[in-house]
Amino acid sequence: MWTRIKTPLLITLAALAAHALAFQAGWIWDDDDYITANSVLQSSNGWMTLWQPGATPQYYPLVFLGFWIEHAVFGLEPVAYHATNVLLHALSAVLLWRILCALRVPHAAWIAALFAAHPMGVESVAWATERKNTQSLAFALASVLCFVHATRAAQGRVLGTHAAAFLLFVCALLSKTTAVFVPPVLVMIALHERRRIDARFALLVAPYFATGIALGLLTALVEKVQVGAQGAEFSLGAVERVLLAARNIVFYASHFAVPVEQVFVYPRRAIEAASPAAWIPLVLMLALLAWTVSVWRSTRAPLLLLLWACAALFPALGFIDVWPFRFSYVADHFAYAAMPAFATALVLLVAAAAERLQDRGAAQVATVRHAVLPAMVAACIPLSWIASVKYADIESLWRDTIARNPEAWLAHNNLATELLARAARAMEEGDREAVRVLAEEALVHATRACELKPDELTHPSNRSEALRLLGRRDEALEDIARAIALAPHMVEFRWMQGRLLEELGRLDEARAAYQGAADDPNDRRQELDAVRGLLSIAVRRADYPDAIVQARRLVRLAPLDADAVANLGALLVASGDAKGGRSEYLRALTGQGGFSSERAFLTTALRYLRAAIAARLDDGEAQAARALAAQLAADAPTDPSLRFMALALAHNRGEAGARAEIERIEREARAAGATAFADEVAAFLGAGLGAR
Repeated sequence: MWTRIKTPLLITLAALAAHALAFQAGWIWDDDDYITANSVLQSSNGWMTLWQPGATPQYYPLVFLGFWIEHAVFGLEPVAYHATNVLLHALSAVLLWRILCALRVPHAAWIAALFAAHPMGVESVAWATERKNTQSLAFALASVLCFVHATRAAQGRVLGTHAAAFLLFVCALLSKTTAVFVPPVLVMIALHERRRIDARFALLVAPYFATGIALGLLTALVEKVQVGAQGAEFSLGAVERVLLAARNIVFYASHFAVPVEQVFVYPRRAIEAASPAAWIPLVLMLALLAWTVSVWRSTRAPLLLLLWACAALFPALGFIDVWPFRFSYVADHFAYAAMPAFATALVLLVAAAAERLQDRGAAQVATVRHAVLPAMVAACIPLSWIASVKYADIESLWRDTIARNPEAWLAHNNLATELLARAARAMEEGDREAVRVLAEEALVHATRACELKPDELTHPSNRSEALRLLGRRDEALEDIARAIALAPHMVEFRWMQGRLLEELGRLDEARAAYQGAADDPNDRRQELDAVRGLLSIAVRRADYPDAIVQARRLVRLAPLDADAVANLGALLVASGDAKGGRSEYLRALTGQGGFSSERAFLTTALRYLRAAIAARLDDGEAQAARALAAQLAADAPTDPSLRFMALALAHNRGEAGARAEIERIEREARAAGATAFADEVAAFLGAGLGAR
């Protein structure tokens, strides 16, 4: 029993040891769109919605189904999502070992262990969003293993095993279409085992190729149309794409062999076909291909491993446009599906080199071989720890990226965005010094991002916000105008412009900017904030009819925002509609929505009660008012103003003794020097509102 489980257990332990820090990773880039702010995951029927194209950022429904289940069970606890990634990675390593054993590939355990521990896998394992990679590869390797077993199964089990293999392949594609490497690998396995590629075999693999091509084309379409992989940044010619593909293959192979550094955003190096240096990777690849073909009769492994790696890398080689090419042509997570091929090639190469030395009579070669392979795996574990540290949180990620690649405009821009978000929170807490420090650093990074990529629309908008927080509003206005010129369709920029103009006192211009953002028929995402701006301007101008119009619109947009409902009530009371105002106050106080703070609730309650004691109420409202007053008085029994409200309602109802108690409250207030409160009580008594 121990012999059967020892190897897979050790491979799993290698994966767990290498990725131990992934359990402490937090939420980083894209995790909001995929998980933390994804409304589909938070919906009770989201498990059905996620199958609709366009409902999620990319069409990988099985990944989002897993996220939906995790959200239902664990909420937004990041350790659960990262633990799943680690376990899927470990599962892939064990499945790789099983496949290699079934194919009688030597050193299968060391190959699987190297894959399990290699730092190139950290980006896919420690980044929750890259569940796409870990889940897709696990399904893909399970499909390959099932197919291998199907070719050797007894007659009665062949059909069912083949059906399971194909179903697992479909699951891999619905997790991420990088699983398109599976059909070519099935052909390569047949060639490795020197089986005939006859009509029966062609019929078996044809559904794999057809399904893979169909879903691959769908992903390419989604990447271009929905994600945005189009424009001048993707306008590469055919020669440039071939040169890019060769360069990417050499990059990934060399970085796997010598994993000295993992950078979240590697430098984006342009392809210059006129430069002789640009052709070196292609020449190397052609030479390697020629050599693998030349040794085909004696050993098929080199060519098959080369084709396996190229098939797994194909979606990220440059023949298909993917959105991340805007900032880098390479990324560790692009190579995740190719890592099993790289691990196999590297271990076999090291073993072959040791055997060559043995053939030449070198001493202790076997000892060297047995030491080198474990040393390779052992060396990868601390390298994976180093690569994992930056995934602790989003700020750590971008700071590490800038330290390793100072030219990464994406990192500068996104760090500025994160610093501005922190500054906004500090502003809410009233920490002006923290706001200044954070805004100054954000300005540095936003400015650097502008220098590195002047045509990127979010860079000047981040500069504008940093300048606004620093009180440099005229400069901020210039930057937001630049952002609008780059992206006139972005309603958020028009809203930001309106806010700046309002702060500068240019109310007519501010209103026009807010109106444009609120009424854009193509994008309603900024409507709520823009309407708040319109309401603010109307109040500043004491234009109560317009303020009421905007307040009603705000309540329609956010019916559960108790603050908005209460503000509408205050405006109605101020305009003379006391009954309508009281109705909105009550709706805010008794509805399902929540107030922004306890203070906001108490302020609204007091405003309502002051309006209520000055009016004749019907029985229903009188009962609601008394219940509210009693609740407030019970919560703060020593507060004379709350006790006064309760007694005033009782007096209006005609309760004996209420007036005497109110008069006593007035006397005590005057004795205590609370003249304003005493005058308010006296005014109530003088109004003469009694029982109906």
